[in-house]
Amino acid sequence: MENWIQMIEFTTIFVFSILQSIFGIGILFFGTPTLILMGFTFVETLSVLLPASIAVSLFQVAKGGLPERRLIGTYAGWCLAPLAITLIASLLFGWDVELNLFVAVALSVYVAIRMSRRMESVLRSSVRRLPKVWLPVIGVVHGASNLGGGLLAIFATNAFDDKATVRSNIAFCYLCFAAIQLLTLTVLKSQVMHAAQLGYAALAVAVFIVTDRQVFGAISTPVFDRVLTIMIGCYAALIFLKLFGAFSGPAGI
Repeated sequence: MENWIQMIEFTTIFVFSILQSIFGIGILFFGTPTLILMGFTFVETLSVLLPASIAVSLFQVAKGGLPERRLIGTYAGWCLAPLAITLIASLLFGWDVELNLFVAVALSVYVAIRMSRRMESVLRSSVRRLPKVWLPVIGVVHGASNLGGGLLAIFATNAFDDKATVRSNIAFCYLCFAAIQLLTLTVLKSQVMHAAQLGYAALAVAVFIVTDRQVFGAISTPVFDRVLTIMIGCYAALIFLKLFGAFSGPAGI
């Protein structure tokens, strides 16, 4: 069983490190529903995914640079603080019970947003007019479910026009997200931390280096968008099936 668990963890990190290297999100956004679907708890999922996500985001920030100082302050006050509060409450009060439903609904909403041009137009306008409404929502969603990456991508895409600026802002926020989560997890649930997580972080960095050089420039943005939307929709459907008892994860995880 231990080898089976390690294989699941390794495969999850490897596959979704590729996506995060390309899209700026992936390890947490896709890895969370994957591991939960396989029977991992929310705390176990965080412990496996966070070091790898931090590693990739750190390399992306190093390559793309930091956001403006004004934006860093806005992110800290309006997004990172709500994230930390929500995560601490989740860990202390054990909000695993409703997580599957929350994940499925969040993914479905994200798919609806990606599929509708009208909704995207409304979102673009609301993001630019109301960033201090969007950012706390992103923080709370990510603290509760690890799925704030999708909303963050929507926020950054609509808040900034330059592609490089979009990616650097996503990477910076994702780095801060994961750092806060890992610190909180280490303090409150230190028993779930283990040396293998450092190996997963090294794996994610290796995947990023290869993917960033060989894949990122070779795939067009429209293809990215279509693949991303299809994958999110598939994960939403699978989690809903699990909620309705169609199948269950491996026992003992």
